[in-house]
Amino acid sequence: MFFGPLLALSITTPAAAQTAWTAPEDMTFASYAIMPDPEPGTPVSGGILVCEEQVWTLSLAVRPGETLVGAEGRATLTARGVPFSVESTGGSGTVDLNVPYQALEPMKAGVRLHIEFEGERRPIRFPLTGSRRAITAVEDACSARELPTENLVELQAGSPWLELGRRLRADDIRDFVVSTNDLPDLRVAMMDLEGARQLFFVEICGSSWYYGVSGCNIAGFARIGGGSSPNADTEGWEQVFESEGVHVYTVPGEFRDGWPDLIAVPLKPGSADKLWAWAGQRYAVQGSIQAELRTGQ
Repeated sequence: MFFGPLLALSITTPAAAQTAWTAPEDMTFASYAIMPDPEPGTPVSGGILVCEEQVWTLSLAVRPGETLVGAEGRATLTARGVPFSVESTGGSGTVDLNVPYQALEPMKAGVRLHIEFEGERRPIRFPLTGSRRAITAVEDACSARELPTENLVELQAGSPWLELGRRLRADDIRDFVVSTNDLPDLRVAMMDLEGARQLFFVEICGSSWYYGVSGCNIAGFARIGGGSSPNADTEGWEQVFESEGVHVYTVPGEFRDGWPDLIAVPLKPGSADKLWAWAGQRYAVQGSIQAELRTGQ
């Protein structure tokens, strides 16, 4: 990503020194916050924090004729004492840092943001005054991730398998009702596999207070030799997968003991996409998946 024109416009607009984080009222075309002036003594003159499709980038403006040493590679971003190693890319007059979602809360709550590049003689420091309000505004306005539909396990609320889903997750539904005094929303998806195998996903969505930031929980159930017609018979079904709200994808051509590998992409940012694979009796996390593999970025 390259935010040079947007960065140049943002840091030259204020007539006086920028002392606090601000976000423009109109973020129809771009979601960003303007950072205050950095402490003097470095090649950096200003910066913006941009969010696009839930990808966060901190873009720094480098003074004309100066060079930010170590801009290509990695940098350390520290807020509220918490360090984050981030990817750094140097452009023409700008340096872009990929900011992990987990860094946003320390940036909202901290007093000063430190950015260190290997080889640069002193860290770049930005005040975090007003950062909570500005970053939250960008978070609310940021565009949603565009995910592929190919190989997606498509959950449906109007499926004939819905009653089976209610029965398999009866205890979870009861606990949700007791805790929230409300009924959750259910969606389900049935997969018929070779060898008379069936893989059945049941998603419950309701309160983010109860189910975390996504407001959803999804469980997977497996059965062998059960037939393929909808019914509410829970016999033979075993729970083999569970996660906070995610989009579930199958990995084409990748099976273990007849069960497909799965990729779980969080409904909300904050954790990595994960590869799940059959581990004898149920699915287990095998590792993380780089976002580029699913978004094509």
